This record gives sequence, C-alpha cells and structure tokens, in this order.
Amino acid sequence: MYSPNFKMTVLSVLFFIVCLTSKAQTGVVRNIPTDSLVQNVDDFPYFKGGITAWSRFLQNNLDLTRTVGAMDSIAYIKYGSKQTAILNFIVCEDGAICNIEIENPEKISPEFAKAVLATMRKSPQWMPALVKGKPVKTRFRQPVVAVIE
Repeated sequence: MYSPNFKMTVLSVLFFIVCLTSKAQTGVVRNIPTDSLVQNVDDFPYFKGGITAWSRFLQNNLDLTRTVGAMDSIAYIKYGSKQTAILNFIVCEDGAICNIEIENPEKISPEFAKAVLATMRKSPQWMPALVKGKPVKTRFRQPVVAVIE
C-alpha cells in the first residue's frame, strides 16, 4: 500500500485545548451569517480530551492516500513534504462545526485540502465558546499539519 520510504505523520497544532462531544455531524451543512458571531469570548471552543484526542481524531479520519499518491517531484517542490492547512470555521452554540474554509489553499496541495475538509465534515460536535457562562457562536482557527517523509 505505502512505500516503506514513506512515513506519514499527522500533527496538529492547537493554540487552545479543544474538545469533542460524542455526536457526529456527518452530512450537516449550515451556512451561518458572520454578523451573528461573537468575537470576544470568555472561554474558547474546545475538543474533549485535548490535543491527544484531536490528534487521534485526525489519525483515524484524515485519509492522506491521495495526497501521498499525488506527491511527485513537482508537487514536492511546489508544496513540500510538510503541508499546513490553516482552517477557519464556526463553532455554533450547539457545538456544530460549519462554514469550514481553508485560509491558505495556494500553499497546500489540492488533494490535502480535500482530505482536510472531508475530515472536518466528519467532526463530532465541539464544546462551544462561552460568554458569561452561555454558549455562543464564534469563529475558530485551527492548523492541521501533514508531514510526508
């Protein structure tokens, strides 16, 4: 399946501890108007289990098969063996993830972009941001890094 010369490691960089709940959002598509977002929150959205759970989610769901297959010498020169997708998405009051975008699509391979977006669409609900103890909609930025060696 994979050449022994390729070793895939999926890393995530978190600026905040993020948290997952058990309910999956597969197939959920919501377009949230950005004017309804809260920018200054008391507590940021988070993924249950912290960085370890987030890494496990990525390892179990991020399929890089097509990314590896498309990495010829030209792709290595253009995108490198380490690619970082900067995700920008909304975490709603109920923890649903929506309005998922990649901020830097020109810096990552199209195959990696598709894989990351597909993985985020599978994401279970997050714990929402809080203001004065009440859940609010807010935008969240999350890098996802793939190293293909």
